[in-house]
Amino acid sequence: MVNDAASSLGCAVMRAPFKYLGVMVGGNMSMVKTWDEVISKLKTRLSKWKCKALSIGGRLTLLKSVLGSTPIYNLSLYKAPKTVLNTMESIRRNFFYGSNGLDTKITWVKWSKILAAKKCGGLGVSSYFALNRALLFKWVWRFISFEKSCWSRVIHAIHGPYFTQNPPRFGSVWGTIVREIQSLNSQGIDLLSFCRIRVGNGLQTRFWKDHWIGDAPLYDLFPRLFSLEMSGDVTVATKLHGLLSDSFRRPVRGGIEAQQLAHLQNLVGTSILSNSDDRWVCNLNGDGSFQVKNIRCLLDEYFLPNDPVATRWVKFIPIKINVFAWRVYLDRLPTRLNLNRRNIQVLDQSCPVCKDAAEEVSHLFFSCPLAVDVHRLICRWWNLTWSPLSSYEEWLSWFKDIRLGSILKCMLEGIFYVSWWSIWNYRNSVLFAA
Repeated sequence: MVNDAASSLGCAVMRAPFKYLGVMVGGNMSMVKTWDEVISKLKTRLSKWKCKALSIGGRLTLLKSVLGSTPIYNLSLYKAPKTVLNTMESIRRNFFYGSNGLDTKITWVKWSKILAAKKCGGLGVSSYFALNRALLFKWVWRFISFEKSCWSRVIHAIHGPYFTQNPPRFGSVWGTIVREIQSLNSQGIDLLSFCRIRVGNGLQTRFWKDHWIGDAPLYDLFPRLFSLEMSGDVTVATKLHGLLSDSFRRPVRGGIEAQQLAHLQNLVGTSILSNSDDRWVCNLNGDGSFQVKNIRCLLDEYFLPNDPVATRWVKFIPIKINVFAWRVYLDRLPTRLNLNRRNIQVLDQSCPVCKDAAEEVSHLFFSCPLAVDVHRLICRWWNLTWSPLSSYEEWLSWFKDIRLGSILKCMLEGIFYVSWWSIWNYRNSVLFAA
């Protein structure tokens, strides 16, 4: 019958799975092998010459702009298995570290630290896990906020009118999304709590069940009063146009019921209806609009390392020098002392520039005579008072006390970063020059 119908319509008979707009349709996306094409696309974006020709700043830019968005079509609808996410992260990780997957290199900074946002002490690459879950939650946002859209009406017809706590029993894309949002909730991230209704005329908002005021739906905050309500789906407009107790099946008694009623009256007493329609807002930004970026950052802050000290970044200098200064702060450079700590035998651990002390970050960039002379010249150039410093922490404390305009101070910080970069290059030339 299918062939007859297709023949009469002049159409071809397709078999699942098939590709539509670059996305596989009809395949079992919970299987790892279904994602082989996505992983293959990531690999084809890279090559050995890119890894060798690009600086660490170029590789970081490529990670954020290209490799971070390549699998976005598949991640926007399907939950990626952990094995797939780990494989894609390993591709990005090897590329950033300059490895082709065959040779092994020392990973001076954990990949999770690099994924973390700059305000959390990372480089702001962001994880595929957070991207995938944020894109999935976008469908939930569309479901609850755009009731008249085609997507929302289809889900209403198949799975019911509300985003309930019970996911669909049979396997489906929507069921997978619902279960994943519930899984995040069980881990302490209630994404729905950031979505609430901004009441206008109150005609489309349920008084008890919708999150429109307070920290949770009112039936959770006032369970004793909700048990007295004759209509659990009563609208805000209906409740606010009369007494709150008008729709109760019996008068409110003393004790807990009276206390909850007084609290409820104080909570909704300041609510004023208007002529505009009710609309959903997201509390993660100031304007109330929903953005995948905000959800992604929220998940990254929860699952990735969260350093209280933000990454310092100077926009006037190349990215590679900013990354280098970040590694100076973390003490994650291949100095002789750090190599020895990683069980790499170094015969001579002294500073190759002055030979007076062991080569470590604090000595090489702050205590070494060469570094002292360079910093003193910078201070003379900027008419600043220089005092001897022995570590990055002391330099940062000294730098913060300098009184300059924000732009000039940012430029001065960049000059220091460039000086450290130059000292490091000079050190390498002393060690490795033929």
